[in-house]
Amino acid sequence: MGIVIDYTAAKLTAIADKLDNPEDVEVVLSILAEYFDGEIAIAWQDGGPVILPVSESDKKKGIPPGFAVMCPTGLTEAIEEEGVEGG
Repeated sequence: MGIVIDYTAAKLTAIADKLDNPEDVEVVLSILAEYFDGEIAIAWQDGGPVILPVSESDKKKGIPPGFAVMCPTGLTEAIEEEGVEGG
């Protein structure tokens, strides 16, 4: 067995590390926690995360698959600084 690298987790962690605003960091870490818990899946579009709800509770709330995260300014800048396209 080889080593598996989860680039989504690594990219979200790198983005959180570059943010100055504590609220933006909290948003990214919350997304990361939900990702690790299997509540959401994450795709990447134009270098930014796209949240794909996979839990029944999200589906019941009416959150459609492909719901995109609204990126605060600091988060958008951190994503651009990351310079990595795709996930």
